[in-house]
Amino acid sequence: MFRYLFVFLTIFLGLVFSVHGRSDGPLVIRNVNVVPMDEERVIPDRTVVIEGGKIVSIVDGDAGVTDDQAQVIDGSGKYLMPGLAEMHAHVPGGQDEAYRNDVLFLYLANGITLIRGMAGAPVHLEVREQLASGEVLGPRLITAGPSFNGRSAPTPERGAALAREQKEAGYDFIKVASGSREAFDAMVDAAREVGITFSGHVPGAVGVPRALEARYASIDHLDAYMPTLVDPDETADIQGGFFGFRLAPYVEKERIREIARRTREAGVWNVPTETLMHAVLIWDLDTIRDERPEFRYMPPQIVDNWVDNVRGRRADPLYDREAAELFVQVRLDLIRALHEEGAGLLLGSDAPQFFNVPGFSIHPEMDLMAEAGLSPFEVLRTGTVNPAIFFDEEETSGKVIEGMRADLMLLEANPMDDLAHVREIAGVVHSGNWLSRDAIDRRLESIAERHAR
Repeated sequence: MFRYLFVFLTIFLGLVFSVHGRSDGPLVIRNVNVVPMDEERVIPDRTVVIEGGKIVSIVDGDAGVTDDQAQVIDGSGKYLMPGLAEMHAHVPGGQDEAYRNDVLFLYLANGITLIRGMAGAPVHLEVREQLASGEVLGPRLITAGPSFNGRSAPTPERGAALAREQKEAGYDFIKVASGSREAFDAMVDAAREVGITFSGHVPGAVGVPRALEARYASIDHLDAYMPTLVDPDETADIQGGFFGFRLAPYVEKERIREIARRTREAGVWNVPTETLMHAVLIWDLDTIRDERPEFRYMPPQIVDNWVDNVRGRRADPLYDREAAELFVQVRLDLIRALHEEGAGLLLGSDAPQFFNVPGFSIHPEMDLMAEAGLSPFEVLRTGTVNPAIFFDEEETSGKVIEGMRADLMLLEANPMDDLAHVREIAGVVHSGNWLSRDAIDRRLESIAERHAR
């Protein structure tokens, strides 16, 4: 009885918050500093008018809006930038609708207005429509189907069939997890035939050179890059471990620039997910728990499972702390080389996985991109302009310009001065609808109360 009441209240609260900020008239943000992201600049003291889910005008100063139905937000001293994309997200499947809706809200609460779901299920096709209609409060969803792997596609015939089936079902792309070279090649041929892209892991039997040749839409986690950076004869007997971290001492640094150049020439994007690597291999677990209050928004058993899993990995006799530390530095060097060579980078943290609380984990991910050598503006592009280019939406999203989608963040301070300011959210505009800081905090508190130990 109490479980049903809990689910009812959760759904009811979700509906209440989903209509918060909706208005029959335009949404007007007055006297705001605009961060358009078309170039590295701030346009001060503008009034932004939003209607029909789009930015209809950006005018100088405190320009009046005659429509008395307008919802007016005071943006004085604040900064308006595009919402972010989390390009390696996970959306819970299964029957726990309340938990799934919480996860979707956590993304939005952090200014993430677009997510690319990397582990799809049939229910996500319905969720995608619920998010688009506003029935569920959360970001826009681009979703893969169930992954291509050695079980779902054990033969070339099944690899080809999976591509055709997922295209027909309406999934946006194919998530690659594992599998044989023969099944992969058949999937690639069928995907090209029916017009569906593929992204994700690079199976060991495939390798990065073939992945580049096959024109992955994106390689996620920088998967399988490590074997391209070492002499295969010297490392033939080494067990690579988690994403090949034990190969790090054998990396030949001159190979980094070469593979970055080849990646750019192939037109393949990368989603590094550096927080995943740091959390599993080097970050102190007790410090993470103490310094990350956002864990209160996750079910305690999930956080406990993260801790147990990581402790188990580090208790493995083959775990090598020095190799792990060198590994994450090599990856930062590779990110910098990819950026400098002009290969596309996309922002993504792999949430909710290993201490990556949805939405909140995008902030340390941005910090690590900056540590790799990107400026704040360049980091912000990986989550705004670059996803728009990736999805062929450069003319409709990713910038604060007239005619663009109204998926925006209102910040208390300039994010190009300090990426930490992206955490200081005064409100979020999603599909043209206003979600205030107060509404965000109330929903977050309700989530935390349900997960209190």
